[in-house]
Amino acid sequence: MKVQRPILVTFIGDLNLIGAFLIIVSFFLTPKFIEQFGILVIPISDFLDGTIRILSFISLLTMSYGYFRLKRWGYWAMITYNLFFLVVSMIFILTQIKNSYNTQGFIQSLLGLIITFPSKRYFIKDNEPS
Repeated sequence: MKVQRPILVTFIGDLNLIGAFLIIVSFFLTPKFIEQFGILVIPISDFLDGTIRILSFISLLTMSYGYFRLKRWGYWAMITYNLFFLVVSMIFILTQIKNSYNTQGFIQSLLGLIITFPSKRYFIKDNEPS
């Protein structure tokens, strides 16, 4: 019998797919339009920005696939991704005391870790039918 994917795993995977979709949409929006929604655009070179967006898009899609399929590497990729952005958010919060614009990244990564850690048992078990 195949193990059914729990709702929280589906929820986190769906959030990553939405994030990947928003990265693609951000290629077509101007920074002034994005800043109206409270999202700070960090001014970096266009080539580097595009490269980071494409790599983020590919990593989110790959990670979501592994997470949806209950693969071990998907679980550990999700943990690594959330830990990385938790640390980056904490560094931004500590260095920019006046502008805590990266608080949403901190909260998102923390919630992602809180939801992901208890679901480890679904990724450890052998999910293939006997």
